Amino acid sequence: MHYFLLLIGLLTPLLSSGQSGRYGDVSYSQPQDCSVISRDQRANPYAHLFRNVCEQSDARTRQSVARIMGRPQPSPRVLRVPAHGSDDAKRYGVACMSGLVMLRLPNGWQQALDTEHRYLTCRS
Repeated sequence: MHYFLLLIGLLTPLLSSGQSGRYGDVSYSQPQDCSVISRDQRANPYAHLFRNVCEQSDARTRQSVARIMGRPQPSPRVLRVPAHGSDDAKRYGVACMSGLVMLRLPNGWQQALDTEHRYLTCRS
């Protein structure tokens, strides 16, 4: 009985772990929506400047996290691309999937890269 209680005591922290399954699983691919700064403050003439600073800061942070973790780096530009499954996405062969720009191929999808081989991020 004593060993059974000891076994339960050792296994309880393993079963109630709140961490993600993968070590270092950080969602850095989704760009932060900085457009709310300019959308909510229409009377502020400097709102677009704050939005640009927000987007640049977000891009630098995502690039730093990717570099530290040894993963591919995102592009600093955030593009407006039609959502996956929309008529425009089917017509143009490009879609925004989970914040990533994807190009349609005959047999699937390919992730779009910029000239510096960083993957392009988007907002639909």
